[in-house]
Amino acid sequence: MTTPQASPFGTLISLASWCLHASSGSPRFIQAVACVVALTGAPLFAGDLAVSSVELQQGYQSSGGTTTLVAGRPTAVRVKIAVTGQTTSQANVDAVLRVKVNGTPMVGSPFFSRNGPITAPISPNSANLNDTLNFTIVAPVSTDVDFEVLVDPRNLVAESNESNNLYSLSNKTFACRKTLDIAYVSVNYTPGGGQPAAATIEPGIGDGFYRGIYPHAELNYHRTPTGPLTWSQDINSSNNALLSALQTLRLTTIPAAGYARPEFVYGWLPGNPFSGNGQAIGIPGDAAFGNSESSRFQRTCAHEIGHCWGLSHTNSTLGTVGFDVEHHLATPLNLAQTHASSQSDVMVAGLLTNQAWVNTTTYADCLTDTRNACGAFDAPGGGETPSQDWVRAIHLTGSFEHSSGLIRLDVPSTLDAVTITPDDPRGDVLIQSIADDGTLLHSIRWRSATTRESCAGCTKGAGCMHATSPVSILVPADRRGRAPARVELRDIRSGRVLAEQVRSSHVPEIVTVGSIPRMDGRDGSGEGAPSLCGHGPYVELRWSATDADGDSLRANILYSRDGGESWTPLAVHQTAESFTFSLADIPAPDVGVGRGLVHVRVNDGLNFADTLIPAAFGFFDPSGSPEGGLAGADWSGSWLVNPPDIHLLTPNSGNSFPQGAAILLHASGWDLENQFLSDSAFTWRSSIAGPIGTGRQILVASLAPGAHTITLRGTDSSGLFTERTVNITVTARTLYSIDIDSSGAVDGSDLAALLSNWLGTGVGDINFDGVVDGSDLTLLLSAWTN
Repeated sequence: MTTPQASPFGTLISLASWCLHASSGSPRFIQAVACVVALTGAPLFAGDLAVSSVELQQGYQSSGGTTTLVAGRPTAVRVKIAVTGQTTSQANVDAVLRVKVNGTPMVGSPFFSRNGPITAPISPNSANLNDTLNFTIVAPVSTDVDFEVLVDPRNLVAESNESNNLYSLSNKTFACRKTLDIAYVSVNYTPGGGQPAAATIEPGIGDGFYRGIYPHAELNYHRTPTGPLTWSQDINSSNNALLSALQTLRLTTIPAAGYARPEFVYGWLPGNPFSGNGQAIGIPGDAAFGNSESSRFQRTCAHEIGHCWGLSHTNSTLGTVGFDVEHHLATPLNLAQTHASSQSDVMVAGLLTNQAWVNTTTYADCLTDTRNACGAFDAPGGGETPSQDWVRAIHLTGSFEHSSGLIRLDVPSTLDAVTITPDDPRGDVLIQSIADDGTLLHSIRWRSATTRESCAGCTKGAGCMHATSPVSILVPADRRGRAPARVELRDIRSGRVLAEQVRSSHVPEIVTVGSIPRMDGRDGSGEGAPSLCGHGPYVELRWSATDADGDSLRANILYSRDGGESWTPLAVHQTAESFTFSLADIPAPDVGVGRGLVHVRVNDGLNFADTLIPAAFGFFDPSGSPEGGLAGADWSGSWLVNPPDIHLLTPNSGNSFPQGAAILLHASGWDLENQFLSDSAFTWRSSIAGPIGTGRQILVASLAPGAHTITLRGTDSSGLFTERTVNITVTARTLYSIDIDSSGAVDGSDLAALLSNWLGTGVGDINFDGVVDGSDLTLLLSAWTN
């Protein structure tokens, strides 16, 4: 007798009839059941499958599922399966996820798991990645996102009860949060180490921990347009000065160049030369630095920026299992995607990357911070847009010495278009700007010890506290047309003057400004090894300035690509009278505007002098007389038009996905000329499938089985592009998305959709073989709803 073949209708009935006919003896029914079991592989006495819970994870989620979800942020949907009626785990368990937004199926729905089928345990544990069926989605802003999970959609597992296989989770909210802007700078640390490796601090690696735990819609983590920051002082005695320099980059770099100011600036040191691992300028703050030591650099970055968010040190653990949705920490430490509830929160001091993740306090603090609010700023890449509150200000920087209680001020800088430091009611220092006739022009309170505790981690006592804390205060350069004659910093309790800056009698004078080409970054003699990292050609700017009062001078050097409409700082807080930089690190001049401009500002304290010169980089004398022999080269032909910085964040190299899984492809892109790149700048293709989509992040579920090389191309407005690739594998899996319209029933509407796309691809291609044909029709009819 021939074994029955599948037919469009009544497959199981036909099979049972064939078995009854084939059976002999008594009782025939038991033999028929045994026959069906033998042919289908189903257990004789079935248990039951159902969904016990659905967890929506974006890094942290409370045990009750009440943590706010962020729209646009990749979300892991983790489905726990309840296995009852048996004592052993159940193999071959899979599910389909349907998602509706405001009552309409989400693009890409239904979704297939990225790890199924699994062997479902009797007691699933969230700490075990494959104890749950896992899906990936990206939801838009909505207060009505509904999830529906259908367990065992192909009926591969014989169950005692099929009616409980559908699980619903309704009316979930995905809230709007902003795209946050963080600019990072490579610190060229000349006392030892030079610059950190570029691959260590680039997007997707340096910011990997941060991306995993802080709830933004997107993160615009990019290099500053100023190039590397050269630092020649011992970091353990110049940490406060470095923080002030980083803050100055934030206050001037992006807005001066005509773009949004980043929320934070982060500096990367080579290795770990700083005794405290890293430091933030304040709690809260806007600038920080840290190490690039392989075992800790990713957590240090997230920790120090946590201080900038306003978080202090804690001793807390996670309390619940954390989840690295995009598995950023697979590189370089190959850490697991799940994080045990016993791990420490990121704000515990002194930890390695593998010891920490995020708990509810840290997650919620960022989630609810006004700087993370949707619409807080309108800039397309995050950051602050120009405000009427931005004014010219005097930037007071230095160190607060905790042992003496005194403040040591550096030479102040005068900055344009910045926000004045707000009054802090908890402050212990009173800052007052006073006119020459004694009139009080401005007064605020400032807190002196917000970052006193070391981030190295230690037992309370010696070594736990920094000897000094950074000072960074912005006061108005004038009030009602009057400039301050002096600025006083007083202890509020005692009235003692802690520091004072007095305007001297004479304004500094800039004598000469000019440049010398340095094709390989060598010093002026042409001897020795190149002194700079990066790619040439290089330009050495030189200037000379005098001050009749004998005051110490400090210079800020800015460059304009567009004739003075916007400015990009080349160097800040310079005490030397020269600075060398690479043309590859700054944007090329705009075509049609003419050559760029260089702006030199020299401060002696409360006075300053400005000079503008063309960026032809020949020596220039403000009196009109060129410096003999050096009024040289026209560098207009040496400018480099740089391709965009493009990085492929997700997936990781070597990842494997079962066929039909929604694979998240996530890119980062920034450009010296265009800055934050729009979705249209990113295109994706597969070595097998060809073009597969456009956008900064997309979900792709249509890849056929095989080894795929995924190529990301990011293109800027000038047509220059950068490509990145990653190799992944798609393994074969049989998928039956028979309910084409996700209505919950296989009926005439599904049949109409299939027939309308006959011999096409996509809709109706139930078996994912690339064409809608008779095999798909057979599968649809076999599941027809009576």
